[in-house]
Amino acid sequence: MPSVKPRKHPKSKNVEPFDRMLRRFKKQVERAGIIQECRDREYYVKPNQKRHKRNQDIARRKKIQAKRDEQAAMRKRWGVLN
Repeated sequence: MPSVKPRKHPKSKNVEPFDRMLRRFKKQVERAGIIQECRDREYYVKPNQKRHKRNQDIARRKKIQAKRDEQAAMRKRWGVLN
């Protein structure tokens, strides 16, 4: 778990405000991936559902790539550049 200690300014010895410490803590937690992991583990997903979603994502990416390739071929055929 990320931890945050208050920073002190070396010259004025002022302590860092709480809102800045909280912001630093939130960024550390986000970078560590803790929030995303909690969201992923909020509900149990059956292995079959994981496989199904993964296969749908792959099919969607293939469909989009095929459409892009088709458009690129059309542009090339008509002599239009990007």
